[in-house]
Amino acid sequence: MFEKIKSFLEEVKAEVKKVVWPKRREIVTATIAVVIFSFVVSTLLGLLDFIFSYGLEKLFR
Repeated sequence: MFEKIKSFLEEVKAEVKKVVWPKRREIVTATIAVVIFSFVVSTLLGLLDFIFSYGLEKLFR
C-alpha cells in the first residue's frame, strides 16, 4: 500500500513539473478583463431589471 502511495506522489510530482505556469502579466491582464466584463454584464442586467420593473409597475397601475 505504501508503495502505491509513493508511486502516486512521484507521478504527481512529475506531472506538476510539466505545468506551464502563467506569467504575472498574463494573470493581471486576465483579471482586469474579468473585472471589466463582470462590471459591464452586471450594469446591463441591472439596467434591464430596472426597465422591466418600471414597465411592469406602469402596466399594472
